[in-house]
Formats: sequence, structure tokens, C-alpha cells
Amino acid sequence: MTIQVDTSIVRGGADASGELASQVNGALAYFDGHIDTSQSWVTGALMDWLLAEHSTFASNVESGIKRSKTLMVATQGALEGVAQRFDDTEYDAQVDVRDLFSDLDPTAATTPITSSTARQGLTLDSPVAALVEPESSLSDPAFEVVWNILNWPDYLSLSYWGRQLINAAVQLIRPDLTGGQDLFEFLAQKLSGDWDKVALAGSAFGHVGQFFEDLAATVQNLAVDLFAGWPSGNGADRAGEYFAELVAAFAAQPEVYGDLKTKYTDAAWAAWGACQAMLSAIDTLVDAVIAAVMGVESVAEAIAAIFTLGGMAPAAAVSAVIAAAEAFSSAWGAMMTATTAAIAAGATLGAATTTIEFVPIPEA
Repeated sequence: MTIQVDTSIVRGGADASGELASQVNGALAYFDGHIDTSQSWVTGALMDWLLAEHSTFASNVESGIKRSKTLMVATQGALEGVAQRFDDTEYDAQVDVRDLFSDLDPTAATTPITSSTARQGLTLDSPVAALVEPESSLSDPAFEVVWNILNWPDYLSLSYWGRQLINAAVQLIRPDLTGGQDLFEFLAQKLSGDWDKVALAGSAFGHVGQFFEDLAATVQNLAVDLFAGWPSGNGADRAGEYFAELVAAFAAQPEVYGDLKTKYTDAAWAAWGACQAMLSAIDTLVDAVIAAVMGVESVAEAIAAIFTLGGMAPAAAVSAVIAAAEAFSSAWGAMMTATTAAIAAGATLGAATTTIEFVPIPEA
């Protein structure tokens, strides 16, 4: 008795599995290039607290990707074995190939994939296409434009200009001290953490999650095509269960990667907000002191002073204008301090309450 097996299709499935193993290897290289496994890269008291488990997260991600590669390599080998055994025995129905496919989920009775299983749509041409350069929402040009508009009163602040002069002097004398970064942001990041690096890591996690989503769909489509050429027999049933369990393992990954993206993005915004709140608070306090020393303690007094310029000597008029500008800058700074502190608090809460629960990739 013979069984109908198109070994050319089976070998095509093996080749496709090998290609997917290469793409998973690309995901591992992407992880190594964009997500530092050490904790030192997120230095800062706030970040050390919010991402205290970073090394554990990174280790789990690395392990999951490596296991995924091993599974696809094992799948390639199993399908090559199927084709070889059927070729060697002239498609004898008694050929046993069940041993080539391990049970990836012994705790469940899985419905096997067959040629009649629905194909999955792909969001991209291939899984590896999801692994694009990560992007930081904090470096978005549109956000930077809005932020600069909101901070236009900085140009009225003597404290702001004082910080700019100090920073310019440091960059001129010791540019290596901060690596070209603004001195005050550099110092603030020592407390809050490097938000851009963390935001980029969050984006990278999101792209890896998209990779796994498309990997699951691609493997399912590969299996559907495979069983069109291998429609029956106990070996086909066992292989169908194996592919169903493989697809389920990959399909379970995007959720945790989405949570990682959320946690790291929120942590980045928390660090940025905390830094901006600190800088705004310093400028607000200094500007308020300058205005008070010059005899203006509120915006109302500043407005009143401006309307009396006509009766003042030139020096007194200039002093009144400066005092008014400092009072306004201080009031605006207080509002921005409250705004950025609220952003930091909300993002901190979001990052702290986002739990990460990995779904282990089974071993081959």
C-alpha cells in the first residue's frame, strides 16, 4: 500500500523553514544591536527603579529568540527527514515519521493544521521586514516643534540664558565631559536616566513583537501549503499538531512584547518629564527671585509696572521691563513645571504598573 506524498512540496517546506531560521537569526542580531542586556545603560535612580528587572527581561527575550531559531532549524530537519524516508521506501504507508516531530505542548490535545486550515494574512512581506530601525517618540520632529513653541518664554528668562552660557563654556573648555550633550540635561539624566536609549529599546521590543506576529502567520501558511502535498497518514496528523503548537507558541509572543514596549516607553517619558520638571523648577525659582529683587513679585505687579513706564527714568524703565519679563517667565515656568511633573507622574505610574509575563517558547 502506498501513500500520496509530494516530497517536492515537503522539501520546499524544509527550505522555507530554513529561511525562517535565518530570519530568526536576524531577529537575534537586531536584539543584540538595539537592546543592551546590561543594566548600566539605563543609569539613573528613577530608571533603575522602573526597569530594575531589565537584565531579566533581556535574558528572557534572548532565550526566546534563540529557542525560536532552534525550533525552525529542527523543523527544517524534520521535513527533510520526512521527504527522505518516503523517497527511500517508495511512499509505503507503513513508513513511520512521527518520531521526527516532538510534542511541543504535552499538556494539551492540539487540533492539527491541515490543507483546509485558513491561511493567515501578513502585515509585511516577511517577518524580518518588521525589524526596522527603532524610533524614539521623544525625538519626533513634530513633538519637538510643539515643545519649543510651549517653551518660548524661556527666551525671556535670565536663568535660561545663564544656563546656556554655562553650558556653552563647558562645551568650549571640556566638551568630553558630557559627550556634547547639554550639561544640565546630562546632570539631570544622572538622576532620571537616559530616556532616548530607553525609548529606542521600547520601540525595538515593539518591532520584535511584530516579527513574531508575522512569523506565526508565515509558519501557519507554510504548514497549509505543506499538507496540500501530504494530506493523510498518522505522520501527517502528528506533523499537523506540531505545526499548530509551533504557531501557537509564536502567536503568544506579541502581547508580552507590546507590554515591554509600553513599559519602556512610559519609563522614557517618566525620565524626560522628571528632567524637564527639574529644569523648569530651577528656572522658575531663579526668575522669581530676580523679579522679587527688582521689586516685582507677581505678574499683576509686572503689568502695572509696564503701564507706568512713562513716568520713570530710562534706567528704571529698563529695570521694570526686565522685572516684568522675569515675573512672567517665572509664572509660565511654574505652569510648565506642573505640566512636566504631571507627565512624569503619569508615565511613572504606567511603567510601574505594567507587568511583564513571558510565555516561554518550547524547546525543540
